[in-house]
Order: sequence, then structure tokens, then C-alpha cells
Amino acid sequence: MKSDGFYRALRRLGKMADYDSNGGAVVSVSCPGGMARQFRVQVQSTDTPTGWKQVGSFCDQRQASECAARYQKAGQKTRIVACSALPTAA
Repeated sequence: MKSDGFYRALRRLGKMADYDSNGGAVVSVSCPGGMARQFRVQVQSTDTPTGWKQVGSFCDQRQASECAARYQKAGQKTRIVACSALPTAA
């Protein structure tokens, strides 16, 4: 765990901290008030109007790819959607 002096030094330098005060990694967001980047795994489905159904959401692209590969091995058509902003109504 980093000391309080470490965080004060980061604030003085104007650098955004890579760790929170509890010592855990901080995930950056797409914009202030936004969400952290994520990779959504979807499979083709007739159950939804869009034709795609979400089966997983990951912060790591490698994990999303591994999940998609498992569904592909099972014979399903998959896609990975990279999301870096919250969807909003037009």
C-alpha cells in the first residue's frame, strides 16, 4: 500500500493517480462521469430485436476474445463490441 505522501506528491505534480487510497488500481474512464472501457461479447440470437445477445462484459480484450472463442467452438457466431462511452438517446 502506498503512503499518503505518495498521493500528495502525485496531486502536486498534477498527475492522475494510478492507484486509489486503498492501494488498488484505478481504471480510467472514457470521459468525466463516463464509464471504464469494456469489451462486450455478443452471440447471434433470434431472441432479441437486434439479432445479438450479450453473454459477457470484460475490461480486458484478451479475456473477451477467450470468451468469444469458447462460444465459437460451440458453433455460435460471435462478435466483440468495444465500448468506451455510455450510450445516450439522440
